[in-house]
Amino acid sequence: MMRRAIMLIFLIGGLLALVVPSIGAQQTIIGQDNPAVDVQAVQAAASRGGEVLLKGTFDFGEKGSVTIKKDLKFVGEKGSQGVPITKIKGGFRTFLSPLPAQLPPQAPGPKIVIQSIHFDGTLAFPIYVAYCSGATIAGNKITNVRPFVTPKMNFSVAIMVGTNWIQPAATRKYQPGAVTGIITIVDNDLDMANDTPAKTLGQGIFVHWATGITLQVSGNKVKNCSRNSIEAMDNYLGDDGSGSVVIRDNKVTTATVGLPFPSPFTPNGICVGWFFDGSGAGASNPKQNMKHTVAGNTVRARGETSMGMWIGTNEVLVENNDISTEKQSATGIRVNGAQCRILKNKFKGMGTEAIVIAPLKSLTGSNNGCENNDVSSFKASIAEVSLLKGSKNNIVAGSGGKVKDLGIDNQIKGLTRVTE
Repeated sequence: MMRRAIMLIFLIGGLLALVVPSIGAQQTIIGQDNPAVDVQAVQAAASRGGEVLLKGTFDFGEKGSVTIKKDLKFVGEKGSQGVPITKIKGGFRTFLSPLPAQLPPQAPGPKIVIQSIHFDGTLAFPIYVAYCSGATIAGNKITNVRPFVTPKMNFSVAIMVGTNWIQPAATRKYQPGAVTGIITIVDNDLDMANDTPAKTLGQGIFVHWATGITLQVSGNKVKNCSRNSIEAMDNYLGDDGSGSVVIRDNKVTTATVGLPFPSPFTPNGICVGWFFDGSGAGASNPKQNMKHTVAGNTVRARGETSMGMWIGTNEVLVENNDISTEKQSATGIRVNGAQCRILKNKFKGMGTEAIVIAPLKSLTGSNNGCENNDVSSFKASIAEVSLLKGSKNNIVAGSGGKVKDLGIDNQIKGLTRVTE
């Protein structure tokens, strides 16, 4: 009898330790390193909404997941060096904001903050936001993500914001209004190394199919992705014309081997533009295409066929980036869009070209300004800049290097034009 009483007291004490009321609306959840209680405790806090302080170590087991449907701020603790010491082990879609039952959504989604948490050993998707009216994902650390294995390929994404993969494959489509507001993804430390890079669509930060968002991706460290490290794709202007993408001051180091799908260029650094709209028509539609800025990033692309950057839309500013490619068949920047400005970037290492400008489907590769880029430390096997067949009215200006010009009415200033 006495033993049963002691066990009951211990159990009650343990449960009370899970949720410690704090001043005001903040909840404090203390991890027990036990999937039998941790997932339930964090889900209960998420269901109440508000601000939640997570302390200690949580174990979400093989596939534990917390669903976010209310305005919510999850915050972990940081150590003296600013590194998260709150840890969540395991899980699948560990933190998930799912699409609503009625589509397209009839009301704005929740506002979400996920900050200063170490996600370790998640299956496929540590942070998955498919429905929100604003999100801040900041200061997190993500390691040892386990790819989700399918017969065709494997999948892993550290930070996913968008609606594609959460929908059934047969009915996937852009859902207007599912992801809106200010999306801020800053100062995260992501290591996406995996044991099957040639079979894994491994991505660091992927934002897609949003509506009228103001997206800032900055100050992140992203390494060992086996596909694209930072990617913003098919994001639509709002009805009022709102929307912009800024990818700035990130440090990217790709894996050395990547999945050669959906193109043979892999693994890549930063990619922006239109992909799900296979025609690329969104790029030329002023009611769809938002302005993109890609500036001040450091990209080390280590794959045999890597691209440091891919620009797959119009009117993109690509400025003051430091891009290094390390293999003979790699490319610094590939531009398929029009009216882009490729300015004052520095290229190092080796590859076929530092810059390639070319049409692709409805993207014309025309009327771009490519000026004052530093290619002095880049060894090109073809030319420092290539203007491929169909490109036209581009301006390439600088000092030194060769331009392979197979296009029409391109202007070359300060570089040597070659046609072979």
